[in-house]
Amino acid sequence: MRLVSICLLAVAFVACAGRPTATLTEARTALDGAVLAKKCAPEDYAAAERMYTKAQTLAAQGKNEEAKQAAEAAKKLAFDARKKAEARRAECFAPQDDKNPTDVDQFVDRSQPDVVVGAGVEEMKTVYFDYNAFELSPEARQTLTKNAAWITANPGSTIIIEGHCDARGSSEYNLALGEKRGQVAQRYLKQLGVDEARVQVTSYGEERPADYGDGETAYARNRRVEFTVR
Repeated sequence: MRLVSICLLAVAFVACAGRPTATLTEARTALDGAVLAKKCAPEDYAAAERMYTKAQTLAAQGKNEEAKQAAEAAKKLAFDARKKAEARRAECFAPQDDKNPTDVDQFVDRSQPDVVVGAGVEEMKTVYFDYNAFELSPEARQTLTKNAAWITANPGSTIIIEGHCDARGSSEYNLALGEKRGQVAQRYLKQLGVDEARVQVTSYGEERPADYGDGETAYARNRRVEFTVR
């Protein structure tokens, strides 16, 4: 009986010893340091929090290597959220216009669009990727060509390319894959004449799916890069 107890204690000790405590702490610290993002980049902060919760759950299950990867991913997401929040700080805390909107509307010419539209493109479209790939398909190149026309026609805009993955693969791997997808789109836009300084890349891995379902249809919708304007 004593031998059994000693064995159980040994197993527990090994499991605890493998727990990525330092990485979890670093991720928590990164989240605490990104508190500005709660207000100025809330979706990005929420993605980091979800990844951190996932890391804690994996650690509690004894899946220490996966927990470490998720904690590293949470840390990166928190840093990205903090960076985006800092960039938005002035806009985020700008005083609101106290004028009555109805009073303002009478001076605004609504016959003109707020943003110039180029080459018949109403908005930038999503680019999709094959499984475990970041190469551009012919369809992806066509989409990026149209997106480049939109960007060129709207010179005052800054473009954020967001890389996404399906749920398969580790958190760390998917963050890296999402980054590669965003970067290859950025490079192709540069080849088409888009100023590289106007285009930023970020990755969410599997944290922000377009389709929460299972199966290849959902996976295909989630393997993508999206374009947001700032």
